[in-house]
Amino acid sequence: MGYGLNRFVTHVDPNLLCSICAGVLEEAVITPCGHSFCNECLHTWLDRPNTNSCPSCRSGVSERDVIPVLALRGMIDGLAVYCDNNENGCKMVLKLDKLTTHLQVCEFALIQCGACGRSVRRCELPDHHENCEVIKDLVAKHKRREEPTIDGLTKQIAVLEVDLNKTKKALMDSEGDVRRVKSELRELQFQLEMRLYEESDFDADWDPDYSYGYSPASIAQLASLVTRNLLTKPYYIDRNRIFNAIKRCYDYYHSYAGYSQDVHMLLATSYASNWFTENQRSNFDLWLRNLARDRFLTHT
Repeated sequence: MGYGLNRFVTHVDPNLLCSICAGVLEEAVITPCGHSFCNECLHTWLDRPNTNSCPSCRSGVSERDVIPVLALRGMIDGLAVYCDNNENGCKMVLKLDKLTTHLQVCEFALIQCGACGRSVRRCELPDHHENCEVIKDLVAKHKRREEPTIDGLTKQIAVLEVDLNKTKKALMDSEGDVRRVKSELRELQFQLEMRLYEESDFDADWDPDYSYGYSPASIAQLASLVTRNLLTKPYYIDRNRIFNAIKRCYDYYHSYAGYSQDVHMLLATSYASNWFTENQRSNFDLWLRNLARDRFLTHT
């Protein structure tokens, strides 16, 4: 689940919000279609029966397609937040990545008295022990039995609370270790797949740094790329980026006689492929109809 908006000191950019939980992205990850979610939110979504699509656009997504977004995580970790104990009097403002460490020692954190069960601020716990009715009753009983004084009882309670806090911290650390190991496992799986593709199936003609769609030569390059992988889009190629490049090819060159046939070939190939969403294929269909109409008007 994402971080609540009310925890942050300043306004948070809407682009940093998870569209599943509406909170600020926690352990941000990204899908092949370009949408970002909290790591836990997205994997909870994908763990549902018969669910293998992006929550935002319904494009096909599997767990192995999900990639951590380290830049977003670093940006969010650097945002200023209020202490969780703000309502209890803590005025500390600090970066999000420092919050967990601060909460372990915050003087305004609520601590449960081991005797009466009442929750008091950590800084008030010693005074509470002096006035706790349960402790007073226990002390009275001990005095009648000539057993330890209140000082000894207070020390015993303090020791028990230290042990309790250590147990709670160990449990939190264990849960954090499980999440971290799962995250590291996903990253290693992704790196392994990347290495396998680099060594075998990576399309040598695909240039991730080239601006497709801004030159006539890229029309044939895009058509060739889609044709070679007609039924299965390579995971390392972004669907939306290719769609936008094809749109540029259509917008810039479909009305030029020397390139209209190439644009028609690109649109027809893209429409026949399994790369694109239904909405994107609808655009291809419309553009193909426009080309056919223009060709008919030219010859009449």
